[in-house]
Amino acid sequence: MDLDDIKVFREVALHGSMTQAAETLGYAQSSVTARIRKLEAKLNVDLFYRNAKGVQLTPSGQIFLEQGLKIAQLMEELYDRLNPAKAPGGLLRIGAMETTAAIRLPALLKKYHALYEQVELSLQTGPTEYLINQILNYELDLAFVAAPVNHPEIAEIESFKEELVLVAEKKENTQDILDILSNRTILVFRPGCSYRSMLERYLLESQSVPLRRFEFGSLDAIIGGVSAGIGVSLLPRSVIEDKLQADVLTTFELPSHLRMCTTMLIKRKDGIQTAAMTHFIDVMTS
Repeated sequence: MDLDDIKVFREVALHGSMTQAAETLGYAQSSVTARIRKLEAKLNVDLFYRNAKGVQLTPSGQIFLEQGLKIAQLMEELYDRLNPAKAPGGLLRIGAMETTAAIRLPALLKKYHALYEQVELSLQTGPTEYLINQILNYELDLAFVAAPVNHPEIAEIESFKEELVLVAEKKENTQDILDILSNRTILVFRPGCSYRSMLERYLLESQSVPLRRFEFGSLDAIIGGVSAGIGVSLLPRSVIEDKLQADVLTTFELPSHLRMCTTMLIKRKDGIQTAAMTHFIDVMTS
């Protein structure tokens, strides 16, 4: 086994397909299939379930993915220390909330990629709770989540501050947000989202009960739903600035103790901090 074996395995696990992994790596599909079968023979375990739609990790495959990535990171860190003048490379796995990925990350990732083009970037989005679990399970290197985190195994770096607002369609003809909330649907991300938790806390404190709750899987879907008059949501002001300027949406302020939310960049305290991670943090903090 060598680092290329781990790289091939990682791509197959990422895509859930031998064919797509081969295309990404620039290999023949037969070569990828042969390497995976050879790797399974060496380890004497099945790493993937095979089916007509592709492949899926077995429990053994999940363990190998977690540990194999740690081995690859350790080797990359070793090379970095032995060659300090060498530009950082390898895979950097970043997680972010949908709102952060949409507004804050494009410029940051563009700047980072311009400086360190040999680093392969992987971005995964999800709610705060999900991203924290991904960090704890060594499936992400860094993640942008909403504060507070306060986990003994996680290190936190303050990244951005967001003003949270209640958002409704522009046609609302009342300034009483509680009246609007009690007569409309609330649009939220799935459980584990910090903004959803904040909205539910506000509803509890204000003793307001909405007609119903709709769950959406993307930021665009929520903004589109609010714009269409389906319901009301709670979002960072930064993600809807263009809709406010176009006079499509209107906002309502939250009480002061709920208004501001800090986005934290997190990583495992016991994780190996590669040069790619260190430089990303430097670019972010600068």
